[in-house]
Amino acid sequence: MNILALFPRTLVLAGLGLSLPSLADAWSGTMPDGSQLRVDPSTRRAVRDQEGAARPMWDGVHRLDDGSVVIIRDGTAVPTKQMMETWQGGPEAATAQPGGECERLVQRVCGPDDGCGQAAPCASARKLRDAAGTAGIGQDACIQALSDPAYPVCTAVAPGAKATDCTRLVERVCGADGRCAQSPACDPARQLLGMESEERTGDPRAITATGDQCRQAMTNPFFQPCP
Repeated sequence: MNILALFPRTLVLAGLGLSLPSLADAWSGTMPDGSQLRVDPSTRRAVRDQEGAARPMWDGVHRLDDGSVVIIRDGTAVPTKQMMETWQGGPEAATAQPGGECERLVQRVCGPDDGCGQAAPCASARKLRDAAGTAGIGQDACIQALSDPAYPVCTAVAPGAKATDCTRLVERVCGADGRCAQSPACDPARQLLGMESEERTGDPRAITATGDQCRQAMTNPFFQPCP
């Protein structure tokens, strides 16, 4: 997937004839062209609705008309704080697979090579994962933690490990010391890093599809370097 094609135009998957998710409690956002991006709370499937015609969204990074960004992977949205607030108390927590979101959380916060293994957020993420077997406690907390700034994506590189494409993107956009953490592109870059971390589970040196997106993002004008 060419990330460059996703700014500013939104690409949609056409002609697949896939069934659409229920939109009763869906989160929605407005695209620059006025169409609606909708995400189902139970499946996280993302569709674009324009003049009554809905189509699944392409994987990639999509900008909304308010300047915020939604990342779609495997047809599903990476939850944002706004989505979690919309879904609070909805079917999301009830339908999630036990332990799955907690494993994602640990990979994102601790890093695939444990680069942040000694940090407090990593220890907290592991505690939530260990509690995932307790119904209504661990898993629900992990789902919320995925969009909680108290559980940041690990950007540290473990001793002896090489920086990844997404690690380099985060350093370029957010600054080596995080001084540009409030820039519009920093959070999307960190989300891409989190996705890369998940994809490299078990093999910290693996080449991933998200890593390729991070390489392309280096030349994308949205991901401006930190001055």
